[in-house]
Amino acid sequence: MNNKQVVWINVFTAKPGKLDELVTIQSEELVNFKSEDVPGWISSRWHCSVDNNKAIMVTTWESIEFHKSWLEKADFAEHLNKIQHLIEGTEGGYYTVVENIENS
Repeated sequence: MNNKQVVWINVFTAKPGKLDELVTIQSEELVNFKSEDVPGWISSRWHCSVDNNKAIMVTTWESIEFHKSWLEKADFAEHLNKIQHLIEGTEGGYYTVVENIENS
């Protein structure tokens, strides 16, 4: 089992005119993560493009296994049903931090 912290980056392409609705639902889901104390979840950041219908969710998990466990839960299936009609496509993958450079 790989217990190394990972970042799941998911790029969403919204259907035309549906980006705002997608952002609203996804943002509500992130607030639920915090109140539900989802096992292994550390943080999430939600970014929207300024010039098209794409959004990126960056979520940090304690491990790949914690994320995969969340994907198997009924809560995730219910959430997916809420947003599926708003999405043309998604592309996601796991990443690890190689270097963190900040302007302090």
